[in-house]
Amino acid sequence: MRTTFAILVLAICGAAIAPRAFAHHGDAGYDTSKLLTVKGTVTEFHFQNPHIEIFIDAKRGSHSVEKWHGELNSPNLVSRMAGWNGKTLKPGDEIVMTGYRAKNGLNVLRLEKVLLSNGTEIFPKNGNGVTVF
Repeated sequence: MRTTFAILVLAICGAAIAPRAFAHHGDAGYDTSKLLTVKGTVTEFHFQNPHIEIFIDAKRGSHSVEKWHGELNSPNLVSRMAGWNGKTLKPGDEIVMTGYRAKNGLNVLRLEKVLLSNGTEIFPKNGNGVTVF
């Protein structure tokens, strides 16, 4: 009886935790049917696990500013595949972020590419237009 109860409790706990683990990874939380592009000024750049994060202020109109958050893969992967490091971006840099917006409508993008103000693409694609990581 105690063994059955323990197994039941573990199964319930596992079922409660599993969706969070799977939801965190992949693109399930993003609308991958259309890309969105946002231009703005970098306010923060976090080159740390589990994901690289870029925060920007995007001007809307003459007095309005929207805060946007872009998310990339892990620093290890992005460093190896695209040559990024902790100094790739800095606050004040003007960038254009293109990615898939969060399905919940928040100003969050799963990034596909980032362009610097000089036109340099720093989140490269392979020859087929597919993200290399």
